[in-house]
Amino acid sequence: MKITFLGQGFESESKKSVGNTMIKLFKENKFTSFTGISAFASEAGVVGLSECIASGADFYETLNLIVGIDQEGTSIKALKEINDLGINSYIFYQKESPIFHPKIYLFEGENDTTLIVGSSNLTARGLFGNVESSLMVEFKNDNPDGIRLLTEIKDYYKTLFDFTDQNLFKISLEIINQFVSEGIVPTRKVWQKKHKKNTSNKTPQEENNLVIPKRPTVKIPLNFKGRYKSNKIVSKLITELEIDRSFEFENEENNQVLWQSGALTERDLNIPKGTNTNPTGSMLFKKGTLKDIDQRHHFRDNVFNTLEWEFDTTAGKTHLERATAQIRFVINGTDYGIYPIIITHNPRTDTASYKQKNSMTHLSWGETKNLIAQDDLIGKSATLYKDVTVADAFTLIIE
Repeated sequence: MKITFLGQGFESESKKSVGNTMIKLFKENKFTSFTGISAFASEAGVVGLSECIASGADFYETLNLIVGIDQEGTSIKALKEINDLGINSYIFYQKESPIFHPKIYLFEGENDTTLIVGSSNLTARGLFGNVESSLMVEFKNDNPDGIRLLTEIKDYYKTLFDFTDQNLFKISLEIINQFVSEGIVPTRKVWQKKHKKNTSNKTPQEENNLVIPKRPTVKIPLNFKGRYKSNKIVSKLITELEIDRSFEFENEENNQVLWQSGALTERDLNIPKGTNTNPTGSMLFKKGTLKDIDQRHHFRDNVFNTLEWEFDTTAGKTHLERATAQIRFVINGTDYGIYPIIITHNPRTDTASYKQKNSMTHLSWGETKNLIAQDDLIGKSATLYKDVTVADAFTLIIE
């Protein structure tokens, strides 16, 4: 099995563009079947494909094409050009919010198979001009790795490859006109606004008779929708997705305890409750369980001394030193991953806090603020570890 990277648009010639590669493949008489699946298609892309098909007309027995029409990415002209190809062609469309976005070009013969999977749509720019990345996989049909790969793809997209999917619409002038009349397929090349999917439950216009079946949709993990809402929600998500995020040190003896807090308070955890509790978004590194330290200097000079410290350049804050620590957060035994946490130290010795021997160093919760702002963490303790074998590898465990 041979795997080749097809890159294009990042330099001037792009000899290994998907478009140039497909032109060569269509001219090879070792293939008898072509199946293309593309999120979008343009008039120019389809016209170019028609010339490729014509060059291989003598030995291609089956020609299949599936295109998406989301986000007005495929015009009426492109669909009409596909219809004129006279091949087995379909539109894939669903009302639900996920867009149809695969790009797969499959060439199959009696003894050989070539598969291209990547980012190139069936458009002139997608095949030649845009900065795109794809992989081409070539193998003999008795190659076990190749067979396994192709089987996985065809099994996953089974209802596309056997053309039984309920959201496939066989391309014809009637179907094209119905999608145009619904406002889903644009009639012009340039549009003033992006088309949004019609996710309502309204029935199509009676004179149109275009029925689009409902389709189950995948849930997007909360951490890809924005900041975590809470560690309870994320824990529930992890359970639903059957992700093992339980935590244990790979080599516990390499992890040194740098600091352990006392019982965490509402203020520490950024949970505003009473009138005297203000959400600060940060936590002071108080002495905690450490003995015989000067908490005014200890954390800057001993705990985080290897970080790259710089003075703040903001007006009025130029006396503050700041550094960023990459800290893994483990809460109640669940590993939430590594976050960039800003550590701030005030080196001034003339402040009331310094004279009262208070801590002069604190961390800003940043992106983890909503992870730790939980009532059930009040009274628990935080322990900061450092892996002595890895530079600046910190772990904060709250339990």
